[in-house]
Amino acid sequence: MKKRRQDPQPSPPPADAGSSGGMLLVAGGLVAVMGLIGWAMWPKKSYKEVPVTALSVAGPKGKLQPFIMPDEKATFATYAGAESCKECHSTEYDKWKTSHHGLAERLPEDKLDLAGFQPPQVFHHGSQTTEAKKEGDVYEIISLGFDNKREAYPVERVIGHAPLRQFLVKGQKGRLHAMEACFDPKKGDWFNVYGDEDRQPGEWGHWTGRGMVWNQMCASCHNTRVRKNYDPDTDTYHTSMAQLTVSCESCHGPMKAHDDWQRQYKGSGQKDPTLVKWSRDQQVDNCAGCHARRGEITGDFVPGESFWDHYLLTITDHTDVYYPDGQIRDENYEFASFISSRMYHAGVRCMDCHDMHSMKTILPGNQLCMRCHTAGGFPNAPAILPEMHSFHQPTSTGNECINCHMPQTTYMQRHPRHDHGFTIPDPLLTKEYGVPNACNKCHQDQTVDWALAATDKWYGEKMNRRTRSRAMTIAKARQGNPEGRDGLLALLESDDTPHWKASATLLLDRWMTEPQVQQAVARQLEHEHPLVRQSAARVIEPALQSSSLRSAAEKLLEDPVRSVRVTAAWSLRESLNLDSVAGKELQHMLRLNADQPSGQMQLGQFYYALRDVPTAIQHMETAIRWDPNSPPFHHDLAMLYSAAGNTAKLIEKLRDAIRLAPQEAQFHYELGLALSETGDMEATIAALRECVKQAPQFARAWYNLGLALNGQGRTAEAMDALRKGEGADPADAGIPYARATILAQLGQRDQAISAAQRALQINPGFQPAQQLLMMLTRN
Repeated sequence: MKKRRQDPQPSPPPADAGSSGGMLLVAGGLVAVMGLIGWAMWPKKSYKEVPVTALSVAGPKGKLQPFIMPDEKATFATYAGAESCKECHSTEYDKWKTSHHGLAERLPEDKLDLAGFQPPQVFHHGSQTTEAKKEGDVYEIISLGFDNKREAYPVERVIGHAPLRQFLVKGQKGRLHAMEACFDPKKGDWFNVYGDEDRQPGEWGHWTGRGMVWNQMCASCHNTRVRKNYDPDTDTYHTSMAQLTVSCESCHGPMKAHDDWQRQYKGSGQKDPTLVKWSRDQQVDNCAGCHARRGEITGDFVPGESFWDHYLLTITDHTDVYYPDGQIRDENYEFASFISSRMYHAGVRCMDCHDMHSMKTILPGNQLCMRCHTAGGFPNAPAILPEMHSFHQPTSTGNECINCHMPQTTYMQRHPRHDHGFTIPDPLLTKEYGVPNACNKCHQDQTVDWALAATDKWYGEKMNRRTRSRAMTIAKARQGNPEGRDGLLALLESDDTPHWKASATLLLDRWMTEPQVQQAVARQLEHEHPLVRQSAARVIEPALQSSSLRSAAEKLLEDPVRSVRVTAAWSLRESLNLDSVAGKELQHMLRLNADQPSGQMQLGQFYYALRDVPTAIQHMETAIRWDPNSPPFHHDLAMLYSAAGNTAKLIEKLRDAIRLAPQEAQFHYELGLALSETGDMEATIAALRECVKQAPQFARAWYNLGLALNGQGRTAEAMDALRKGEGADPADAGIPYARATILAQLGQRDQAISAAQRALQINPGFQPAQQLLMMLTRN
């Protein structure tokens, strides 16, 4: 579901909040955001486990060339249109025509839409009222819209079919907007896709905002070969496409040459030279572009090409878009979950379960699963008798495989979607880390302990499986727990699934200053799978001062896979040759995404790396103008003002960020540092106190608070703050050293010596503590 504001990829937390030196310095830099036909029987298939190397994407042959968008007119001329397929492929055409793909986007028509508009329908949502009606030949939706006015908006097109339909209306400068008013054809009622949020014009996520612009957010996956054609100079779209809706050629690629050849040579007995047989992985890549949460690199994926050359995939990392066990939380679609699963890793692919034209499953219910999970089925797939495995009655919903292993999450208020990670319900993860389990999703009247007792009784030690320990490791890593770091390092060595290696790599970002972690991540730069290499290239940035790591990362600028090259280019942007292949591709990606606030934010970071702070500020100000409610934009603009030496604007933007996210401790911390530069120590102390209130384990904030209090002559309070800082981070030698200096100033020699010795126990090479101890013990 679209958000009220755009959530850019959060900046990774500091590796160690206590690792920086002296008091009250604002960092000047920005942290990077950085089918199957005719199944009368279940045929035997020669499946085998896919080795990791087979999952690696072969790169272009010969010298690397940067991506260049092909000519639009010439490209569209290679498409024949879905109607040209019907003559020879009527069965497949008929399946497709009424499928979710065939109805992905269309013009409004009475047969499908009249019931929602006639007689006129009125529904209330939040503080607003929306009306839908048909006036003559025009479908209209009357709602609060542009300029905060309630107006009638003619429906241009309809996207989606079941369980809900959204309606596109015209906006300004070539835009179409997906309205928040949706119709449920099964229930026959209207509802707000945002539920009770009561979004208002001016918000990024309101239907009039950039978060619901069809050209950027919807078009490419609801139509065939879309060209967004955004002009950043005028903030205008000239969007075009080869064909409306997800047509045959969305998946099969341009077929005009095939159509022409067949019309000329059909029946000749000659082999059609225009046909290419794709591998099973290529078929998955064709699905993945639209069934994944991902960033775009090129804006021009062509079926048969590699997903990894066109997209940056969102996977389980330190954000909360996935639960620690890989279950979907946000609107993540299917691909990332699927490639994280044992089934994918064993060789199962989309078309093993789905008819490629109707998109329906090829067999109903458990029959589909039993095709593999039966004696003589899929190699290495355990044979299962559902009722003995599930401990539920044969006809109950609890005995249906998908209800336990593909639990549903409802998005857009009415759209339940199955998780394709094929996870195992584990109430212990619910109890300890809040991970949902299928048992309590169904048995909502029962407690987690009840579900835990049942699974322990039924499965015993089988529940202590690798998936449980992996989820616990990820949960701990997200909390910053050192046990999580150790578990991630072990996971890199033991897990053979590329998705989870990549996930572990990303989650090690907060510990990238540690040599052991650097070495482990460096090894992933050479992994066979591009997702792992890309993840390593993304997190290696803080360690690039190491010449060996920089050299290893620079090799990826010539990686055969574009997503790896672009990610490496971003991490190396400060020294990147902009005329190189990777440099040109990075710039293309940045321009492609410049129509969204997050794209402007990334451009700001890019120009900051090029030491062009004024241009960086312009892009960040644009991001805020387009989405004023996103705290990271205000925060990063504050950091740019810090780099420009504008302390007043720095403080202003930090306060804006705090107003939007008062619980964000880092913002209060940085405000305290900035205020200290103005000499307003009371305000400094207040900001730092708020920081530690929000994050009691923020050791560096306690440290700076202690120094600030001591500077104001409030020694007792200062010592108390420093002790709390030591408790929060016992590995930071700077905090007991600070306590030692204050005690020395107070003439409390023995206590000062003890504190200095404590600092040296933590770090024997800590020279300031050595010097202080020498001075204190000289007499």
